[in-house]
Amino acid sequence: MKSYIEEFQADREKNSDTVITIDGYAGAGKGTLATQVSEILGLKHFSASDVFYQVAEERGLSDYELSEKAEKEVDLAIDRKTLERGLNQSCVIESRISSWVLGSYSDFRIRLDAEIDERARRLAEREELGVDSAREIVVKRDKEDAKRYKEYYGIDLDDYSIYDLIIDNTEIGVKEQKKLVEKALKQRFAVKNK
Repeated sequence: MKSYIEEFQADREKNSDTVITIDGYAGAGKGTLATQVSEILGLKHFSASDVFYQVAEERGLSDYELSEKAEKEVDLAIDRKTLERGLNQSCVIESRISSWVLGSYSDFRIRLDAEIDERARRLAEREELGVDSAREIVVKRDKEDAKRYKEYYGIDLDDYSIYDLIIDNTEIGVKEQKKLVEKALKQRFAVKNK
């Protein structure tokens, strides 16, 4: 089976100046980090999850139920929209695989991680679930996502070789994370201190 990454990486015109991509598993804190980066660089924030949640709502499913039943065309449509956004507008994009989808069209690729128990705790808090239920969901979603992305794109989600910055935020707070990212962005983009 062909990898759709080749389709995404085809020769395209990029009309945006700066695109930052943030990848990570469910509950890693991608949305929080994307908001921080957006504030630091003064860019719009786009989440591929917004499209995913919209599809889930339209189908009367929770996001994790849709993840279980995800159809290839839903994933591909989300990833195509992610690519289009990055090509046409300077922005911060966060998803499980935005750095892979945008490839060299991304000007700075960040991978965000956290240990599974911490990610489950965050999901439980956000979705008002028990921690054990959230952990089961996270484990299952990780496995299903890894399988789908390997099948569709040939991506190994544990391959960090494409990233400019890797952060494990299991034990660091939001403020410390922001300082780390601000320092890296300052080195790359000459960001002014705020």
